[in-house]
Amino acid sequence: MTDWTHGYNIEQGYTYGVYREIAPDWMDVCAMLAGYVAPSENAGGTLRYLELGCGQGYGLALIASAYPQIEFVGVDFGPEHIAHARGLAAAAGLTNIRFVEADFLDLARVWPADLGRFDYVVLHGIYSWVPADLRPAIVTCLSHALVSGGLAYLSYNTMPGWAVMQPFQHVAARLHARSALPGAQVLAQTVSLFQKLKGGNAALFEALPGLAGRIDGLDQLSPAYLVQEYLHDNWTPLWFSQAADELRGAKLDFVASATLPENLLPAMLPAAVRATVTEVADPLAQADIVDCAINQSFRRDLFGRGRRRRFPAQPGAAELEVRALARPIGDSVAIKTSFGEFTIKAQLVAPVFDALEGGPQRIGTLVQGADQSNILQALILLAHAGHLAILPGMPRDAAPAQRFNRAAADAALTGAPYSYLAAPAIGSAIALRDVDMLLVALLAENPDEASLPDRLLGALDRLGRKLLRDGEPVAADGAPALAKDLVNDVFVNRLPLWKKLGAVA
Repeated sequence: MTDWTHGYNIEQGYTYGVYREIAPDWMDVCAMLAGYVAPSENAGGTLRYLELGCGQGYGLALIASAYPQIEFVGVDFGPEHIAHARGLAAAAGLTNIRFVEADFLDLARVWPADLGRFDYVVLHGIYSWVPADLRPAIVTCLSHALVSGGLAYLSYNTMPGWAVMQPFQHVAARLHARSALPGAQVLAQTVSLFQKLKGGNAALFEALPGLAGRIDGLDQLSPAYLVQEYLHDNWTPLWFSQAADELRGAKLDFVASATLPENLLPAMLPAAVRATVTEVADPLAQADIVDCAINQSFRRDLFGRGRRRRFPAQPGAAELEVRALARPIGDSVAIKTSFGEFTIKAQLVAPVFDALEGGPQRIGTLVQGADQSNILQALILLAHAGHLAILPGMPRDAAPAQRFNRAAADAALTGAPYSYLAAPAIGSAIALRDVDMLLVALLAENPDEASLPDRLLGALDRLGRKLLRDGEPVAADGAPALAKDLVNDVFVNRLPLWKKLGAVA
């Protein structure tokens, strides 16, 4: 590793993910539901948004396309990342975003005047993977960057949930530091070693009963993700209180979790656990105990610089709009959270979705009646599961997002590993199958449905790929029928939603 990387593994480049929690609307909603004034309510002019450590820039460019009224800046130390991000933004014709190659240490020493200050500052997948002496530099950057009343988003690996994987990460990183093999091969070697230890009844697996399941699940994850997760020189899961204490150096205080259901804690914990949590007066220690109760492994936290509580009669969460996305089917819907699975009965959610059939409704309208608390909890859980969206209700121009989506889909035809479309109607993104990205591009070229299956097979052939069924390549004689089924599924089930969300015209 060269010095400029700070021990960060750059052999594969960062992934091309999109994270809904970094969308301005999502952060605003989390703050408003927690009883605070959101940056969009503070702003007197153009809102500004900064991502520190933007990686490939795909996620930030996508978000920028859905918010043409906001000015975006992405910063990363990797020249490959910045080059990719600039090329993507140019191809999509985005005029409200720029990308800057810079190092946190340099920015902490001298904050460039042309960067200015921002209403939102986001760090995803950075804070627990950098050296301990770099975290103070990040805090200094936050101090320079965030306006009074602004929100900072910080996601990071968390204790105690990651304690179980510390032995695996240590061994993997140690082997990688002394190997000429690619990271993916080193990780496969490490998994094999731990599987053998498990088969030999090593005491480690008795001491850490959750380790076996975590090791067994690694083969379901992409090699690129695993390299990014485990093979940095620095890998430090943090306690919430530790992160919160450090961010106080930038005058930041905790506002809310960007993982919506976690704002319902500790109220949704079992009574005995809840009682134990509430014995502790210190809110930071209390949060650590909650994380112990749920074995928290990853946090998405919002911190405010000069957070403002809403006045009692000030409009807030009740004014937020709710939009239906996918109505649950059946007598109940099961929703997974970091602290368990919850079942919501149809009789509770059916009236909500009935009301939403005519268009978006305000939370205050939906929660009227005797079950206000239960309905609000249900709305939060349903938004978490993607059945509905909670929004500030600010319409925006869909054209930039559609241009971005066309550029991303066209790039997918050349092999770009993109799998998300901008959805301006909800200020976020929608995940697609890889074949769907190809179909978006092919539909834009020629909307003829009859020829689309053959054109899809031709596009796959040019990429050296085959259609998959249950993860396995489909034989040549079965490919036309499967391609026809996929096209039909897009026209019947997917394209109407994409249009409804403004992703395609």
